[in-house]
Amino acid sequence: MNSVTVPVQSAWASKINWTQLIGTAINVATWVSTSGIVPPQYQAPLAIGIQTVTSLTTWYFKTFATTTVTPSSAAKV
Repeated sequence: MNSVTVPVQSAWASKINWTQLIGTAINVATWVSTSGIVPPQYQAPLAIGIQTVTSLTTWYFKTFATTTVTPSSAAKV
């Protein structure tokens, strides 16, 4: 087995983790908006749009912007 040396960072510094957390929080806020901020007829399209942006951003970060791994990922190599 060949060894590999890679930069390691904390999972708290992960752009992907933060993207998923923020996207999920915004989606949940959209659906539980009982104050009338988001009218019911716009909740589903807005949630779909938020999820689409979150997914595309995650894909971009994972494919083009990730140069480090977390310690748990490095342990699997």
